[in-house]
Amino acid sequence: MKHSRLVILAVAAFIPALTFAASTNQIRPLQQQIAALQLDHALNLTQQQAQALLPLLQSAKTQLQALKTQWTSSEPALVAALTQAVSDLKANGTISVSTVQAVQAARTGTPGVFRQDIKSFWQQAKQVFNASQLQALKTAPLGVVQPVASGSGHKHFARRFRVMRTLLSDTFLSLTQARAG
Repeated sequence: MKHSRLVILAVAAFIPALTFAASTNQIRPLQQQIAALQLDHALNLTQQQAQALLPLLQSAKTQLQALKTQWTSSEPALVAALTQAVSDLKANGTISVSTVQAVQAARTGTPGVFRQDIKSFWQQAKQVFNASQLQALKTAPLGVVQPVASGSGHKHFARRFRVMRTLLSDTFLSLTQARAG
């Protein structure tokens, strides 16, 4: 009797977690689609603009995917190096030089290079957009969200991150391809 109660409790505990995982798998793509459609409507790219922007978007997306692949492949080495850092701190109160070097070596992918690539992307993309489209990038709603109170220093970074993520989404790329003809 106790065993069956234990099984029932265990199953009951996992059902909400499984439901949440399933709903997240459905929610995230819908949120991304909403943001992409909102940005597409706000920008209202001409065919010529879409044709100019499309290769820039595809290149940036390819670069991002390459960086993600590098991060994923270096994750086990980084976990090992960070675990060693924890051990160093517990044993000595400091992190050894060799552990610092191991952490740095495990952090492949040179995010600084990607940052430069993104800056280059924006310099080129800004030439494609007109003034009202550039303003739309700053103000268009991206999702079903309440407006954020002004004055937050993180608001601008978060906004740029969301715009970039939306621009590089499969949905926005498809919409841009359709506009490009």
